[in-house]
Parts: sequence; structure tokens; C-alpha cells
Amino acid sequence: MNVVSLGEILIQLNPINKGPLRHVNLFERHIAGSEGTVMIGMSRLGFSTEFLTAVGDDEFGKCIIATLNSEKVGTNFVRIKPYPTGVYFLQRGYPIPEKTDVLYYRKGSAFSVFSPEDIDPECFKDAVLFHTSGITPALSDSCRLATLRAFELAKEYGIKISFDTNIRRKLLPTAETAMKILDDFIRDAQILITGQGDLEFLFPEQKLEAQIGRLMDLASNAELIVVKMGKEGSMAYKGKDKIYVPAYKVETVDELGAGDAFDATFLSSILLGKSLEESLVYANAAGAIVASSIGDFEASPSWKDLELFISFQKEGERRLIR
Repeated sequence: MNVVSLGEILIQLNPINKGPLRHVNLFERHIAGSEGTVMIGMSRLGFSTEFLTAVGDDEFGKCIIATLNSEKVGTNFVRIKPYPTGVYFLQRGYPIPEKTDVLYYRKGSAFSVFSPEDIDPECFKDAVLFHTSGITPALSDSCRLATLRAFELAKEYGIKISFDTNIRRKLLPTAETAMKILDDFIRDAQILITGQGDLEFLFPEQKLEAQIGRLMDLASNAELIVVKMGKEGSMAYKGKDKIYVPAYKVETVDELGAGDAFDATFLSSILLGKSLEESLVYANAAGAIVASSIGDFEASPSWKDLELFISFQKEGERRLIR
């Protein structure tokens, strides 16, 4: 099955050591970006993927395209722009232990000028799913218009739309700003994914069930609403049905990318006809695996990896005895 996504993919510079960046001398270079990470995750799970994005005509842009190709993510519709490829730095474990701060250097990046004209409708032919997140329309007005155009094309081709609210407060600093930018996309998505932090940001001082109710009122087209809750697990709502699945307990090394691994695995599971509960189990496992490693996509699991992880969680070391 073919899936399509739209979003920015960047160069990530991840420090070797935890602590303030002013004392960091060595960094690892990674490739990262929410939607691109989801496409890599779904590619590893056997899907044919195509990624709509833009990179600079520079070494970092070439690195990104080579990485996508190596992961069998389609780059036929990647645009090369005369602007730099976006870069961001991580600051790990400071000032809050076990939390990662992100410092972006993406202003004027190649993707920030991505526009509706950069989208080739051919990309949507034969696709069964289009996925993007709240990061993309928040980057610039042209990116917002491009996301609207992608939604229009997905609807024209009868493609299911998945949208993760994925709010970045450095892009959307207030709930009012976030709702103004994201409202159209929340209303049109058939699969709406969000997080407990996003709900608390959009609907402060309300209990979780009330927040879900507010979101359901907005998401008039949603067949599924999924809530990622980090170490508490995840929930899904389908009609009047509600399913909760607890998280797997692992040591968190770098939480970035875990939510994207969750999305990739949940969407893959649903498209393959797995039950809602089973889809959440696999998605929680994928998030736990990625949170246990450095890098956004490097630890994105295959089905075999997921089965082994879940089995090990149930049976312990006995499962590894050959």
C-alpha cells in the first residue's frame, strides 16, 4: 500500500554528552523531522512511501535525500531550493533531567518557502493514506497553504487523511494561535492523533475526558481519535468505544522520535486491519523502543523487532533462549 506525507526534514546535531550546550564540544549528526520519521517507520514496516518536502542545494540536503533513499522512502517529489537545509541542535538532560530541549535554526530554510505549487498531484495517485502534523502548517504561510492544498488533493483522490496535532510552542506560542492555524486540519482528518501535552495546552485547566470531548466537537470528520500519553500509555476513541493500553516501562535515553514511531506503527497496524487494541499495543512498543535509543528514526522497528520486544516484555529472558 502507498502512503504519502508532507513536512520538513532537517539535520539534527545531537550532543554526545548531557548538559548545557555551552560546554558541549562533540555532536552526532542525525536526520530528523516528524513526518519524515513517520515515513521511514512505515517503510520499515513494509509500506511504499512518498515524501513531499524541500531541501537546500547543499551537502546537508544531499545527505537527507541519500538517507531517505537508503530507507526506501520515495524522493521523486522532493524539491531542491536555493536556500539552506534546516538545522537544529538538541540540549539533553538540562535544565530538566530526562528532558530534551530543541534549538532550531530553520528560519529561511528551503522548506519554509514550500508552497502549493511545489505539490505534484501525481504524488497522490494510488495512495491509501496522507499524513502530516501541526508542525508543517505552522512553519510559514506558504507551508500552511501547501498543507491545505495537500488536504484538498487527498480528498479529491479519496485518500484517508491522518493528522497529528504535534504542537511546537516555539511555532505556536498560544492556544489561540494554535487553534487558528490547526482548526481546518483537525476538522478534516479521519484519523486524528494528539498528545496529552497538546490537549493540556489547547484546553487548560480541564480534565482529560473534558479535553477529549472538546476535541471531538472540533474533529467532525474523525473516525478515530488517538491520544498519546507517554509513560502512561495511549488511548483511542472510535465512536462510543474507548480503548486504553498501558505503556511499556523502559529507560528513556532520548524521547524525541518516540511519538513519530508510535504514529508510524499505529497507522501501519490500522491499515493492515489489526484491531484497535492490537494497534495501540504495537504503537506503544515502537515508542518505547525508540525512546530507549538516541536518534529519531535509527531505532524504528520492523514487525520482527516489535514481536520480539512485546514477547520479551511478557516472558523476560526466557524468550531469548534459543
